Amino acid sequence: MKLIIKEYLASLKERKELDVLLPDLLSQMGLIVFSKAGIGNRQYGVDVAAYGRINNGAEKIYLFSIKSGNLGRRDWDAGQPTDLRPSLQEILDVYVPTHIPNEYKDKPVEICLCFGGDLNEDVRLNVTSFIKNSTVEGKITFSEWSGEKLAQYIEQYLLKEELLPKQYRSYLRKSLAMLDEPEISHTYFKQLVCLLKKNTETQNNKNILTSVRQLYISLWILYVWCKTGNNLESAYLSSEFAVLNAWDISKELHKNNGKENKFIIEVLVKIIRLHTQILFDFILKLKPLIFNLYGVSHAINSSCSVDVNIKLFDILGRLSLAGLWMYFDLENLKLLNASEKELQLAENGLLSIQNLLKTLISNNPLLYTPYKDDHAIDISMAIFLLALNKQNQECIKAWLIRMSFMISFLFRSHGYYPNNIHDYQNLIEHPKEATEDYRKEVTKASILYPMLAFFAGLFKSDEIYQAVQNICADYLSHCTLQLWYPDQASEQYFYNDEQPHGAAFANFYLTKLDKENFLQLVLNECNQSQDFYELSAIKESCWPIIMIACRYYRLPLPLHFFKDKFL
Repeated sequence: MKLIIKEYLASLKERKELDVLLPDLLSQMGLIVFSKAGIGNRQYGVDVAAYGRINNGAEKIYLFSIKSGNLGRRDWDAGQPTDLRPSLQEILDVYVPTHIPNEYKDKPVEICLCFGGDLNEDVRLNVTSFIKNSTVEGKITFSEWSGEKLAQYIEQYLLKEELLPKQYRSYLRKSLAMLDEPEISHTYFKQLVCLLKKNTETQNNKNILTSVRQLYISLWILYVWCKTGNNLESAYLSSEFAVLNAWDISKELHKNNGKENKFIIEVLVKIIRLHTQILFDFILKLKPLIFNLYGVSHAINSSCSVDVNIKLFDILGRLSLAGLWMYFDLENLKLLNASEKELQLAENGLLSIQNLLKTLISNNPLLYTPYKDDHAIDISMAIFLLALNKQNQECIKAWLIRMSFMISFLFRSHGYYPNNIHDYQNLIEHPKEATEDYRKEVTKASILYPMLAFFAGLFKSDEIYQAVQNICADYLSHCTLQLWYPDQASEQYFYNDEQPHGAAFANFYLTKLDKENFLQLVLNECNQSQDFYELSAIKESCWPIIMIACRYYRLPLPLHFFKDKFL
């Protein structure tokens, strides 16, 4: 965090950015700021002046002369009016004798050389000599406030919204204020991200770098507040949105090797790491509940079975995503020829998540009865994770068999069978009528049953396939069964969901095909649909981002994942 703040500080301008942040920081540190940078008035070298003590030191007057970026020879004394050395000399000659408030005139003065970056070696001796010759024992001293020191103080005192430009702050403040209402908090954070993203429309690399840094810092602030408030929900949802949009902003830069591009990619990696940190913090809080029968269901704390069902499948998707990130890390360790010890630790972590997922399913029977058709997305992610270990195949088949039988029972009894309802009020009231017309109205299309049939073929289960065929024949003859594949527009819209994209494969007769022919039909369509491999997250070998997009935007998981891994 300190490093990213330091990088961000180095990018700030001297006027209206660094000189605006510094007074807020000093005030937060307990100092009295009695002079700030202004336009039109001569400052006599002083941009910010404050009085007080820092870290229990002596009370002093602190006079700051600010420069942006690194302090080099041309910023020190190159004959320009804005150079630092003439400003310091003007502080000594004019400001100290004439501008110190009367109540502080007998206090020692510390003149602070403030710059957002580092002090370059080519000017260090000049600065040191000037300080040595200008220091007056007990009256005038000097100090360097470099990016390193500022970042340390910011992390200590000001890990708040002041790091953002003024026009963005209100969204972060609102997001932080509504942490007890996570969806509202997340909505405000989304608005902040969209504003930051808008600043990158010119494709200027400097603007992109600034925006992704601000995005990272904002997410970190939100995470710290959420963790303090013991409610990670807003931070988790916002971290998914942040990863997707940070990738969308920077995806074209993977092709280039410029200096700023390198920094942008580094910040992107930090955003992804923060997302996984938030995700695993969430799993860690959840873990003790998973081992208790109905533990997670009870913790959802709702008397409405619809709420419990929706949240259980949401948790199923998150837990699966955590395991998929662990698998991603394991594969990268193998590519890097990591030690046996590192590989074993990663494998044990992956196995632990897989076992946790199986326990979640067995201890919360509502996971056998998906209420919404798009729960196929969470089910697909869970099956992909579990199938990475062949020993889990029987467990997967047992889950799907029971799920198929439960769905059939719900159709027969007009219970909470899977539907396409998106409105929460209508979903709670489902089923409103025990009629065939109502059933047709709320089950017009489905991705769930083709996915279950695909898994039946993948795991060679006649029982699952026959159960799915029976459901489709008995209750869903009107339903448009469909599978989803990325298309040419998917790369543009997969990470931002600004427009619909992808192609539906439909009009196949599931009830008339055996499982082998259906599986082959699906795989042939995968072979025909090569746009999946043109997605930047796939080309750059960061495929979990596709999983995040599918979970967050409720897109079906591309079947290419299963084809490439298991067939």
